[in-house]
Amino acid sequence: MFKFFRRRSATARDQPGVEQSVESASPADLARLRLFASEFAVSGPFVDPDSDEHDLWQAGKLVPWYISHLLDNGRHSGPTVDIACHAEEPTVDLWEAGQAYPTWDQTIALAQLLDVRVRDLTHPDARPRHHPNRPQRRRRDLAILSFEPSAVHAATECRTIL
Repeated sequence: MFKFFRRRSATARDQPGVEQSVESASPADLARLRLFASEFAVSGPFVDPDSDEHDLWQAGKLVPWYISHLLDNGRHSGPTVDIACHAEEPTVDLWEAGQAYPTWDQTIALAQLLDVRVRDLTHPDARPRHHPNRPQRRRRDLAILSFEPSAVHAATECRTIL
């Protein structure tokens, strides 16, 4: 089977991008991907989040790839996921692409749906990062490790634990 890729501009090729193939990824990008993959684990079933988990969320440490993986493994799809997460279609799809960041209440609802702790959706090395060529929708062959900074800011601005 052949794979056809659109040719990207020189500027997009020079920047570490979301749509970068493994073959063309820099050693640093490959190391980051391996780190995120090797440290992904579910620590246990959902429990009410603590202030440390809130701090992880507030700092933009959620990982779109982890969300996608857990949704896929649980066979969660469609508008019922958005409803369970207190969102409107296609909000969860935008989370998976890193285009939108869930609010704190939505993050808790997502963790409850997936039956994981909020910290299992995060990685300590994750940070919001702008990608000029970020896909509008999640692609199954793509590991998206960060959210857009503007999305994190919009969701976390002036949010506190109630």
